[in-house]
Amino acid sequence: MVGFGTVVTGDMVFDRAVEVLGTAERAAEWMGCKDSGLGFKPDDLVKTDEGTARVLHCLRRLELEQPV
Repeated sequence: MVGFGTVVTGDMVFDRAVEVLGTAERAAEWMGCKDSGLGFKPDDLVKTDEGTARVLHCLRRLELEQPV
């Protein structure tokens, strides 16, 4: 978990995807595919702060096994 005011980078999002999805390979595949819950590729979304927040929220929901 990152603290308030922390700048979240694409690498940090990828690391979080590895934690949630289990392997770097699965994380890379997920980051590069258009995700139905996001409507865009996570790789494309992490280029903006709002997009990064959406990707992290999606990963959290996946982690909790909640609908995205």
